[in-house]
Amino acid sequence: MRYFRHWKWGFLLVLGFAFQAYATEHPKIPLLDENGNNVIEMARRNGRKLVLNGVTYFKGAPFSPQQTCSPCHNYKSITSAYHFQIGATVVNDDWGKEHPQYHNKYLTSPGQFGFW
Repeated sequence: MRYFRHWKWGFLLVLGFAFQAYATEHPKIPLLDENGNNVIEMARRNGRKLVLNGVTYFKGAPFSPQQTCSPCHNYKSITSAYHFQIGATVVNDDWGKEHPQYHNKYLTSPGQFGFW
């Protein structure tokens, strides 16, 4: 009986964290290009679109993470963090071919840069 009581509290704790994560999801924000323009609105205004399998895709300028995220987040701090920079100093188009132990000749570094 004692085991069941601990299991029950553990389950409720995990469930509580799951609901908290769902309740605190990121608010919707506009995607901005490098000039601060709303990418989706500009693409709709220009009328360039592509329909594939019944889904409409608007074609426009790429969004800028710096313009989009930096009003609320410290962009410089995030992009200079350790995990973000792993592999940045060894980027090479032939890195995957030179390191066959990774079984992917298309890798360009051992870290986040060039990894897909």
